[in-house]
Amino acid sequence: MLLLVFYLLYVGITVAQGSLTQRCFSELGCFSILPPFVSLPSRPVALLPEAPEQIGTVFKLYSRDQSAAPRDLEATQVTSSLKTKWSGYVSRPTKFIVHGFLTNVRVTNWPEEMKDELLKQGDYNVIIVDWSGGNKPPYTQATANTRVVGAQIALLINAIIATYDIPTSQFHIIGHSLGSHIAGYAGERVPGLGRITGLDPAGPFFEGTDPKVRLDPTDAVFVDVIHTDAGSILLSNLGIRQAVGHQDFYPNSGSNQPGCFKTLITSIEQWGLIDGTTDRFICNHMRAVRLFIESINSRCRFDGYPCTSALKFITGACKSCGTSSCATMGFWANKDNSPQGQFYLNTAGQPPFCLVSS
Repeated sequence: MLLLVFYLLYVGITVAQGSLTQRCFSELGCFSILPPFVSLPSRPVALLPEAPEQIGTVFKLYSRDQSAAPRDLEATQVTSSLKTKWSGYVSRPTKFIVHGFLTNVRVTNWPEEMKDELLKQGDYNVIIVDWSGGNKPPYTQATANTRVVGAQIALLINAIIATYDIPTSQFHIIGHSLGSHIAGYAGERVPGLGRITGLDPAGPFFEGTDPKVRLDPTDAVFVDVIHTDAGSILLSNLGIRQAVGHQDFYPNSGSNQPGCFKTLITSIEQWGLIDGTTDRFICNHMRAVRLFIESINSRCRFDGYPCTSALKFITGACKSCGTSSCATMGFWANKDNSPQGQFYLNTAGQPPFCLVSS
Protein backbone atom coordinates (compact mmCIF):
# COMPACT_ATOMS: atom_id res chain seq x y z
CA MET A 1 0.00 0.00 0.00
CA LEU A 2 2.82 2.40 0.85
CA LEU A 3 4.49 1.67 -2.48
CA LEU A 4 1.22 2.38 -4.31
CA VAL A 5 0.83 5.71 -2.54
CA PHE A 6 4.41 6.62 -3.42
CA TYR A 7 3.83 5.65 -7.04
CA LEU A 8 0.64 7.72 -7.38
CA LEU A 9 2.32 10.68 -5.70
CA TYR A 10 5.32 10.36 -8.02
CA VAL A 11 3.19 10.24 -11.17
CA GLY A 12 1.01 13.09 -9.94
CA ILE A 13 3.97 15.35 -9.25
CA THR A 14 5.67 14.63 -12.58
CA VAL A 15 2.49 15.28 -14.54
CA ALA A 16 1.86 18.52 -12.63
CA GLN A 17 5.37 19.75 -13.26
CA GLY A 18 5.03 19.03 -16.97
CA SER A 19 8.49 19.97 -18.18
CA LEU A 20 10.01 17.45 -15.77
CA THR A 21 8.29 14.52 -17.46
CA GLN A 22 10.44 14.51 -20.58
CA ARG A 23 13.76 15.62 -21.97
CA CYS A 24 14.45 16.32 -25.63
CA PHE A 25 17.68 16.29 -27.64
CA SER A 26 17.60 17.67 -31.21
CA GLU A 27 18.32 14.69 -33.51
CA LEU A 28 17.36 12.05 -30.94
CA GLY A 29 13.89 13.25 -30.01
CA CYS A 30 12.18 13.28 -26.62
CA PHE A 31 12.29 10.80 -23.75
CA SER A 32 9.35 10.67 -21.35
CA ILE A 33 9.30 9.20 -17.84
CA LEU A 34 5.54 8.77 -17.78
CA PRO A 35 4.04 5.23 -17.97
CA PRO A 36 5.05 2.72 -19.22
CA PHE A 37 8.54 3.90 -18.23
CA VAL A 38 7.37 4.13 -14.66
CA SER A 39 5.19 1.25 -13.45
CA LEU A 40 4.50 -0.94 -10.46
CA PRO A 41 6.03 -3.13 -9.25
CA SER A 42 8.87 -3.46 -11.72
CA ARG A 43 9.86 0.20 -12.16
CA PRO A 44 8.50 2.42 -9.37
CA VAL A 45 10.90 5.27 -10.20
CA ALA A 46 12.10 6.59 -13.56
CA LEU A 47 14.76 9.23 -14.11
CA LEU A 48 15.28 11.47 -17.11
CA PRO A 49 18.34 10.55 -19.20
CA GLU A 50 21.46 12.64 -19.10
CA ALA A 51 22.49 14.72 -22.11
CA PRO A 52 24.43 13.01 -24.93
CA GLU A 53 27.43 15.19 -24.09
CA GLN A 54 27.45 13.83 -20.54
CA ILE A 55 27.12 10.21 -21.65
CA GLY A 56 29.90 10.70 -24.18
CA THR A 57 29.11 7.73 -26.41
CA VAL A 58 31.89 6.81 -28.84
CA PHE A 59 31.61 4.37 -31.75
CA LYS A 60 34.86 2.44 -32.21
CA LEU A 61 35.11 0.97 -35.71
CA TYR A 62 37.26 -2.10 -36.43
CA SER A 63 37.76 -4.17 -39.56
CA ARG A 64 40.13 -6.87 -40.74
CA ASP A 65 42.48 -4.27 -42.22
CA GLN A 66 42.41 -2.25 -38.98
CA SER A 67 41.78 -4.73 -36.19
CA ALA A 68 43.99 -3.27 -33.46
CA ALA A 69 43.53 0.52 -33.52
CA PRO A 70 39.94 1.66 -34.00
CA ARG A 71 38.60 4.62 -35.91
CA ASP A 72 36.58 6.61 -33.36
CA LEU A 73 33.42 8.56 -34.05
CA GLU A 74 31.68 10.51 -31.31
CA ALA A 75 27.95 9.88 -31.29
CA THR A 76 27.26 13.62 -31.29
CA GLN A 77 29.11 13.95 -34.65
CA VAL A 78 27.38 11.22 -36.65
CA THR A 79 25.55 13.44 -39.13
CA SER A 80 28.40 15.92 -39.58
CA SER A 81 31.47 13.65 -39.61
CA LEU A 82 30.41 10.15 -40.74
CA LYS A 83 32.28 10.29 -44.06
CA THR A 84 35.32 12.23 -42.91
CA LYS A 85 36.02 10.40 -39.63
CA TRP A 86 35.01 6.99 -40.95
CA SER A 87 36.53 7.12 -44.41
CA GLY A 88 37.51 3.46 -43.98
CA TYR A 89 33.94 2.28 -43.58
CA VAL A 90 32.95 0.02 -46.47
CA SER A 91 29.75 -1.76 -47.46
CA ARG A 92 29.75 -5.10 -45.62
CA PRO A 93 27.82 -6.67 -42.73
CA THR A 94 28.14 -4.65 -39.54
CA LYS A 95 28.21 -6.00 -35.97
CA PHE A 96 27.69 -3.76 -32.95
CA ILE A 97 28.96 -4.78 -29.49
CA VAL A 98 27.25 -2.95 -26.61
CA HIS A 99 28.39 -3.34 -22.99
CA GLY A 100 26.31 -2.88 -19.86
CA PHE A 101 26.44 -1.33 -16.40
CA LEU A 102 29.89 -0.29 -15.04
CA THR A 103 31.87 -1.83 -17.92
CA ASN A 104 34.73 0.31 -19.25
CA VAL A 105 35.98 -0.83 -22.65
CA ARG A 106 39.39 0.71 -22.02
CA VAL A 107 40.14 -1.74 -19.21
CA THR A 108 37.72 -4.62 -19.87
CA ASN A 109 38.87 -7.28 -22.31
CA TRP A 110 35.72 -9.08 -23.41
CA PRO A 111 34.50 -6.57 -26.05
CA GLU A 112 37.92 -6.80 -27.73
CA GLU A 113 37.89 -10.60 -27.48
CA MET A 114 34.46 -10.71 -29.11
CA LYS A 115 35.60 -8.30 -31.81
CA ASP A 116 38.65 -10.45 -32.59
CA GLU A 117 36.56 -13.61 -32.87
CA LEU A 118 34.07 -11.88 -35.15
CA LEU A 119 36.81 -10.61 -37.45
CA LYS A 120 38.34 -14.07 -37.53
CA GLN A 121 35.00 -15.51 -38.56
CA GLY A 122 34.06 -13.03 -41.28
CA ASP A 123 34.81 -9.79 -43.10
CA TYR A 124 32.73 -7.43 -40.97
CA ASN A 125 32.63 -3.89 -39.76
CA VAL A 126 32.71 -4.35 -35.98
CA ILE A 127 31.67 -1.36 -33.89
CA ILE A 128 32.23 -1.38 -30.14
CA VAL A 129 29.86 1.11 -28.53
CA ASP A 130 31.57 2.81 -25.60
CA TRP A 131 28.99 4.51 -23.39
CA SER A 132 31.05 4.22 -20.21
CA GLY A 133 30.47 7.90 -19.46
CA GLY A 134 26.82 7.10 -18.77
CA ASN A 135 26.81 3.62 -17.20
CA LYS A 136 27.97 4.51 -13.70
CA PRO A 137 25.92 4.45 -10.48
CA PRO A 138 23.21 5.00 -9.61
CA TYR A 139 21.76 2.13 -11.61
CA THR A 140 18.53 4.04 -12.11
CA GLN A 141 20.41 6.79 -13.98
CA ALA A 142 22.33 4.29 -16.11
CA THR A 143 19.00 2.65 -16.93
CA ALA A 144 17.62 5.99 -18.09
CA ASN A 145 20.71 6.67 -20.20
CA THR A 146 20.25 3.43 -22.16
CA ARG A 147 17.42 5.04 -24.10
CA VAL A 148 19.68 7.81 -25.38
CA VAL A 149 22.43 5.35 -26.36
CA GLY A 150 19.90 3.22 -28.24
CA ALA A 151 18.71 6.29 -30.12
CA GLN A 152 22.32 7.19 -30.95
CA ILE A 153 22.98 3.74 -32.40
CA ALA A 154 19.80 4.02 -34.48
CA LEU A 155 20.88 7.43 -35.73
CA LEU A 156 24.21 5.96 -36.82
CA ILE A 157 22.64 2.96 -38.55
CA ASN A 158 20.15 5.12 -40.41
CA ALA A 159 22.96 7.48 -41.46
CA ILE A 160 25.05 4.55 -42.73
CA ILE A 161 22.06 3.20 -44.67
CA ALA A 162 21.48 6.60 -46.26
CA THR A 163 25.16 7.14 -47.06
CA TYR A 164 26.27 3.68 -48.18
CA ASP A 165 22.94 2.14 -49.28
CA ILE A 166 23.35 -0.91 -47.03
CA PRO A 167 20.25 -3.05 -46.37
CA THR A 168 18.99 -3.06 -42.77
CA SER A 169 19.31 -6.85 -42.81
CA GLN A 170 23.10 -6.42 -42.71
CA PHE A 171 23.09 -4.96 -39.17
CA HIS A 172 23.42 -7.08 -36.03
CA ILE A 173 23.53 -5.61 -32.51
CA ILE A 174 25.00 -7.76 -29.72
CA GLY A 175 24.29 -6.38 -26.26
CA HIS A 176 25.14 -7.57 -22.76
CA SER A 177 22.97 -6.76 -19.72
CA LEU A 178 21.79 -3.13 -20.10
CA GLY A 179 23.35 -3.29 -23.56
CA SER A 180 20.64 -5.77 -24.58
CA HIS A 181 17.92 -3.22 -23.89
CA ILE A 182 19.98 -0.53 -25.63
CA ALA A 183 19.89 -2.81 -28.67
CA GLY A 184 16.11 -2.98 -28.32
CA TYR A 185 15.77 0.81 -28.18
CA ALA A 186 17.92 1.05 -31.32
CA GLY A 187 15.94 -1.62 -33.12
CA GLU A 188 12.57 0.05 -32.61
CA ARG A 189 13.95 3.08 -34.51
CA VAL A 190 15.36 1.03 -37.42
CA PRO A 191 12.53 -0.81 -39.21
CA GLY A 192 13.71 -4.16 -40.54
CA LEU A 193 16.89 -4.32 -38.43
CA GLY A 194 18.43 -7.70 -39.18
CA ARG A 195 19.24 -9.14 -35.78
CA ILE A 196 19.65 -8.45 -32.09
CA THR A 197 21.43 -10.83 -29.73
CA GLY A 198 20.71 -10.25 -26.05
CA LEU A 199 23.34 -11.64 -23.68
CA ASP A 200 21.67 -12.05 -20.28
CA PRO A 201 19.53 -8.91 -20.61
CA ALA A 202 19.34 -6.95 -17.37
CA GLY A 203 16.42 -7.91 -15.13
CA PRO A 204 16.10 -5.10 -12.54
CA PHE A 205 13.76 -2.37 -13.84
CA PHE A 206 12.98 -4.48 -16.96
CA GLU A 207 11.44 -7.77 -15.78
CA GLY A 208 7.69 -7.70 -16.35
CA THR A 209 7.64 -4.27 -17.99
CA ASP A 210 5.84 -3.15 -21.13
CA PRO A 211 7.61 -4.27 -24.37
CA LYS A 212 8.35 -0.60 -25.13
CA VAL A 213 10.57 -0.52 -22.04
CA ARG A 214 12.64 -3.64 -22.72
CA LEU A 215 14.03 -5.82 -25.47
CA ASP A 216 11.24 -7.66 -27.29
CA PRO A 217 10.77 -9.65 -30.52
CA THR A 218 9.49 -6.66 -32.50
CA ASP A 219 12.84 -4.86 -32.19
CA ALA A 220 14.47 -6.81 -35.05
CA VAL A 221 13.66 -9.38 -37.69
CA PHE A 222 15.43 -11.91 -35.47
CA VAL A 223 15.96 -11.56 -31.71
CA ASP A 224 17.90 -14.34 -29.95
CA VAL A 225 18.64 -14.29 -26.23
CA ILE A 226 20.94 -16.20 -23.87
CA HIS A 227 19.84 -16.25 -20.20
CA THR A 228 22.54 -17.20 -17.68
CA ASP A 229 21.64 -15.30 -14.48
CA ALA A 230 17.87 -15.32 -14.75
CA GLY A 231 15.80 -14.74 -11.65
CA SER A 232 15.07 -12.11 -9.03
CA ILE A 233 17.35 -9.32 -7.84
CA LEU A 234 16.20 -10.31 -4.34
CA LEU A 235 18.13 -13.55 -4.90
CA SER A 236 21.09 -11.64 -6.40
CA ASN A 237 20.15 -12.53 -9.98
CA LEU A 238 20.98 -9.79 -12.47
CA GLY A 239 19.35 -11.19 -15.61
CA ILE A 240 15.78 -11.25 -16.87
CA ARG A 241 13.93 -14.56 -16.70
CA GLN A 242 11.02 -13.95 -19.03
CA ALA A 243 11.38 -14.83 -22.69
CA VAL A 244 12.00 -11.63 -24.66
CA GLY A 245 13.10 -12.90 -28.07
CA HIS A 246 12.11 -15.17 -30.94
CA GLN A 247 14.50 -17.76 -29.50
CA ASP A 248 15.38 -17.72 -25.79
CA PHE A 249 18.13 -20.07 -24.61
CA TYR A 250 18.53 -21.14 -20.98
CA PRO A 251 21.87 -22.95 -20.60
CA ASN A 252 22.02 -24.92 -17.34
CA SER A 253 18.40 -23.86 -16.70
CA GLY A 254 19.31 -20.19 -17.06
CA SER A 255 21.09 -19.58 -13.73
CA ASN A 256 23.68 -21.01 -11.31
CA GLN A 257 26.19 -21.73 -14.06
CA PRO A 258 28.67 -24.57 -13.43
CA GLY A 259 32.19 -23.42 -12.60
CA CYS A 260 31.05 -20.11 -11.13
CA PHE A 261 31.98 -20.99 -7.56
CA LYS A 262 35.72 -20.49 -7.86
CA THR A 263 38.24 -18.36 -6.00
CA LEU A 264 39.27 -14.85 -7.02
CA ILE A 265 42.77 -16.07 -7.84
CA THR A 266 41.42 -18.78 -10.13
CA SER A 267 39.20 -16.25 -11.91
CA ILE A 268 42.09 -13.85 -12.45
CA GLU A 269 44.30 -16.64 -13.75
CA GLN A 270 41.59 -17.59 -16.23
CA TRP A 271 40.36 -14.19 -17.45
CA GLY A 272 42.99 -11.62 -16.39
CA LEU A 273 42.95 -9.04 -13.59
CA ILE A 274 39.99 -6.86 -14.56
CA ASP A 275 37.76 -9.42 -16.25
CA GLY A 276 38.71 -12.06 -13.70
CA THR A 277 37.76 -9.83 -10.77
CA THR A 278 34.48 -8.96 -12.47
CA ASP A 279 33.79 -12.58 -13.34
CA ARG A 280 34.34 -13.68 -9.74
CA PHE A 281 31.44 -11.56 -8.50
CA ILE A 282 29.05 -11.69 -11.48
CA CYS A 283 30.14 -14.96 -13.04
CA ASN A 284 26.62 -16.13 -13.92
CA HIS A 285 25.81 -12.80 -15.54
CA MET A 286 29.03 -12.83 -17.57
CA ARG A 287 28.65 -16.45 -18.68
CA ALA A 288 26.35 -15.43 -21.56
CA VAL A 289 29.22 -13.35 -22.96
CA ARG A 290 31.67 -16.26 -22.61
CA LEU A 291 29.30 -18.68 -24.32
CA PHE A 292 28.64 -16.34 -27.23
CA ILE A 293 32.33 -15.60 -27.79
CA GLU A 294 33.15 -19.31 -27.83
CA SER A 295 30.28 -20.05 -30.22
CA ILE A 296 31.61 -17.78 -32.98
CA ASN A 297 34.44 -20.02 -34.20
CA SER A 298 33.86 -23.25 -32.30
CA ARG A 299 33.36 -26.44 -34.32
CA CYS A 300 31.06 -27.60 -31.52
CA ARG A 301 27.51 -26.25 -31.73
CA PHE A 302 25.49 -25.27 -28.66
CA ASP A 303 22.29 -27.15 -29.53
CA GLY A 304 19.28 -26.45 -27.31
CA TYR A 305 16.21 -28.61 -26.81
CA PRO A 306 12.72 -27.07 -27.04
CA CYS A 307 11.23 -27.00 -23.54
CA THR A 308 8.69 -24.92 -21.63
CA SER A 309 10.38 -24.87 -18.22
CA ALA A 310 13.62 -25.50 -16.36
CA LEU A 311 11.91 -28.11 -14.21
CA LYS A 312 10.90 -30.18 -17.22
CA PHE A 313 14.44 -29.98 -18.58
CA ILE A 314 16.03 -30.96 -15.27
CA THR A 315 13.71 -33.95 -14.90
CA GLY A 316 14.60 -35.18 -18.37
CA ALA A 317 11.34 -34.39 -20.14
CA CYS A 318 13.08 -32.37 -22.86
CA LYS A 319 15.99 -34.49 -24.07
CA SER A 320 14.98 -34.83 -27.71
CA CYS A 321 14.08 -32.48 -30.51
CA GLY A 322 10.61 -34.01 -30.71
CA THR A 323 8.26 -32.88 -33.44
CA SER A 324 9.84 -29.42 -33.42
CA SER A 325 13.53 -29.23 -34.16
CA CYS A 326 16.27 -28.07 -31.82
CA ALA A 327 17.93 -24.69 -32.17
CA THR A 328 21.56 -23.57 -32.02
CA MET A 329 22.53 -21.01 -29.37
CA GLY A 330 25.03 -18.23 -29.92
CA PHE A 331 26.50 -16.77 -33.07
CA TRP A 332 24.98 -19.45 -35.30
CA ALA A 333 21.42 -19.05 -34.04
CA ASN A 334 19.08 -18.91 -37.00
CA LYS A 335 15.41 -18.03 -37.24
CA ASP A 336 14.85 -19.42 -40.73
CA ASN A 337 15.89 -23.01 -40.04
CA SER A 338 14.78 -23.33 -36.40
CA PRO A 339 11.50 -22.88 -34.52
CA GLN A 340 10.74 -20.05 -32.15
CA GLY A 341 10.39 -20.60 -28.43
CA GLN A 342 12.45 -21.50 -25.37
CA PHE A 343 15.42 -23.87 -25.49
CA TYR A 344 17.44 -25.57 -22.78
CA LEU A 345 20.89 -27.17 -22.80
CA ASN A 346 23.81 -28.03 -20.55
CA THR A 347 27.35 -26.70 -20.82
CA ALA A 348 30.69 -27.37 -19.17
CA GLY A 349 31.89 -25.26 -16.25
CA GLN A 350 35.01 -23.96 -17.99
CA PRO A 351 36.24 -23.45 -21.57
CA PRO A 352 35.52 -25.14 -23.84
CA PHE A 353 31.96 -24.77 -22.59
CA CYS A 354 30.31 -26.58 -25.48
CA LEU A 355 29.39 -30.23 -24.93
CA VAL A 356 29.12 -32.61 -27.86
CA SER A 357 25.82 -33.78 -26.45
CA SER A 358 23.86 -31.53 -24.08
